[in-house]
Amino acid sequence: MRYDRIVSFLSALVVLAGFGSSAFAARWADALFDEHGHDFGAVPRGAIVRHPFVLNNRLAEAVSIIDVHASCGCTSGQANMSVVPPGGRATVTAQMDTRNFVGHKATTLFVTVVSSSGREAEVRFNVSSEIQSDTVLNPGAIHFGVVIKGKPTQQTLTIEHLGSIDWKLVRMASSSRVLTAKLVETARSESGVGYSLTVGVKPDVSAGIIDTEIVISTSDPATPRIPVRVTAQVIGDITATPSLLSLGSAKAGTKPRGKVLVRANKPFQIVSIEGAGEGFSVTGANDQPVRMHQLTVEYDPSKGTLRGDLKRSFKIVTDLPGEPPVEITTTLHVDP
Repeated sequence: MRYDRIVSFLSALVVLAGFGSSAFAARWADALFDEHGHDFGAVPRGAIVRHPFVLNNRLAEAVSIIDVHASCGCTSGQANMSVVPPGGRATVTAQMDTRNFVGHKATTLFVTVVSSSGREAEVRFNVSSEIQSDTVLNPGAIHFGVVIKGKPTQQTLTIEHLGSIDWKLVRMASSSRVLTAKLVETARSESGVGYSLTVGVKPDVSAGIIDTEIVISTSDPATPRIPVRVTAQVIGDITATPSLLSLGSAKAGTKPRGKVLVRANKPFQIVSIEGAGEGFSVTGANDQPVRMHQLTVEYDPSKGTLRGDLKRSFKIVTDLPGEPPVEITTTLHVDP
């Protein structure tokens, strides 16, 4: 009997030690983020709303974001970088698509991180909203896709409110100066109110990525603001193909590589390429001005310490006046 009690006591200690180490493993990762949840409040049905969770790497070693997924298909997450050096910051943006739901919606975003020393943990973020059935956006956002610099382009979405003839949209606001926006009332009756929002990209916009919001204020205290996401990739005199390069998997003894073509309408030189290191290299820039440079992106596992799913961005700086750096992104999986 005494032997059985001793065994039971030791087993309990082992279990408690396991819980303690697991909780500790979670705490070091939780401490990287200042907040672990966000409530979007009342949002119209169809809206696509986003919130950034900021990772501050206060550790003395690099931290890799190796996986981001959600408990529901209506929610997704994306990190703006995969490797965060000591003292660095990264953003994990949670996005909720409200098209298929009405009422209270709560989901969980899971972010898996691993330190350079091998510690791995999962951080959870609670994301919720109150999706209104009487206000509908169609479509829920404006996605221009690829836009040629200087070429006029615009898209329109509709905003419909059911039930109240006094409902109004009173103001628009945006931090972006590269967009045009026009809000027009299209219907007002006992059955509801309608508006159209037409958004365009200014012809003098610089090449690069547009990812912003237009916030529309309403007269309804229950739904005081309607966020409208606007995205576009503006290409100018210089382009990189592909802008997203997958190198597949890197195994011991292999050096996966891929090709990127950087083109312009006139001869140019590549002044510098930012982002190499940790096993990544970019070579092949021509010493003389040419209209196209063929670059080779390579990863050498023996020179990198990170493992898992990696993402690395490179900025290609040219001597073309007025043209911003061209950005290319490389993804690959590195086996342990």
